[in-house]
Amino acid sequence: MKKKAIITFDYEVFLGRQTGTIENCVIKPTQLILEILKKNNAQAIFFVDATWLLFLKENFPADLQLVSEQLKDITKTGSSVELHLHPQWIKAYRTGNKIGFKSFDNYRLHSLNQEDILDLFRKSIELLESITLQKVRCFRAGGFCIDPFAPIKSAFEAFEIKYDFSVAPGMLITGGNEYDFDFSDAPNLPFYPFQNDVKIPDHKGLFVEIPLSTYQNNPIYRLTNKLQLRLKKDRIFGDGYGIQEKSYYFLRSLSRRLRFSKAFLTIDNTSSGFFKFLIKYHFKKPVLLVIISHPKTLSKQALINLSFITDNYNTLNSINLDNFLAI
Repeated sequence: MKKKAIITFDYEVFLGRQTGTIENCVIKPTQLILEILKKNNAQAIFFVDATWLLFLKENFPADLQLVSEQLKDITKTGSSVELHLHPQWIKAYRTGNKIGFKSFDNYRLHSLNQEDILDLFRKSIELLESITLQKVRCFRAGGFCIDPFAPIKSAFEAFEIKYDFSVAPGMLITGGNEYDFDFSDAPNLPFYPFQNDVKIPDHKGLFVEIPLSTYQNNPIYRLTNKLQLRLKKDRIFGDGYGIQEKSYYFLRSLSRRLRFSKAFLTIDNTSSGFFKFLIKYHFKKPVLLVIISHPKTLSKQALINLSFITDNYNTLNSINLDNFLAI
C-alpha cells in the first residue's frame, strides 16, 4: 500500500524588490503542476496569499480575474484552495505596472492589532470563498510566522479554521529580521491537536497542527545538491526576488552553508537525484509526508520531483483530512 503525502503550494508572487510577473510566477507554473496532478490522479493543497488578492482587486482587477479562473480550475481538478496571509501587502503600492512596498514592517501578522487581524482574516476568507465556493478550513502563516499563536487564535475560532500548516520542526531563523521563526522545540510528529501554542500538543485542543516534513541537512548535502542543479542547468520559472535575498551577505550565507541544520522537504531547488535520496534514506518511516513548494520557484527538476511523489504516494487534499486523521 502506498504511503500518504500532502503536497502544499504557497500560491503567491515574490515579496521583495521585484515581485515578478503574474504569468511567470503563478499562472504558467501552476498550469504545469495541474497537468502532472491530473496525469497521476493526484491532489494538493494550494495556500493562496489572499492579502495579495485583495491588493489585486483594488489595483490589478484583470490579474485577479486570471488568478480567480485558475483557482477555480484547481478545485475542479480535485485539489484544495486554502488560506495564506502575508500582511505586508497592506503597505504595497502600484507604480505603473509594477508593485512596490513602503516597508516590510507588516511581514508578520503579529505587527497588527487584534481588530486588524480579525478584519484581515474576514476580508481574505470572504474573497477566497467567493471565488472557489468552498469553505476555508486550513491556514499557513506567511513566512511560517504563526508563533506566538495567542494573537491569532481568535481568528481561528471566529472563522472555524481547524488545520494549521505553519510549523517546521527543528527549523529556526533568528537573525533579528521580520521573517524570523523558531521551531527548534516543536515536536516531530506527523500531526497533533493543540489549543494555545502550536508547539505544544494538547489532546483537548480544538485545532490540529500538520507540520512540514523536515530532515537533518549538512554541508555535504548542500554541496551535492547544488552541483547537481548546476550540472542540469536548472532555473526557476519565476522572475522575481524575495525579501531575504537582499539581506543575505556572503559571510553570513557561507556560515549557513557550513553548519548542520534542519531543512524542510521541498521539491523546489532540489535535484531529482538528491530528492529521491532524501525520500529513501530520511523518510522511510513517516506515515505522512508534508511537502512544501511554490509555483514561483518551480523548475524542471521540481516538476520531476512532483511526478515522482504523485506516482509513488497517495496524496491528500484538505477535504480528506478529517477521515485520514480519524484513523
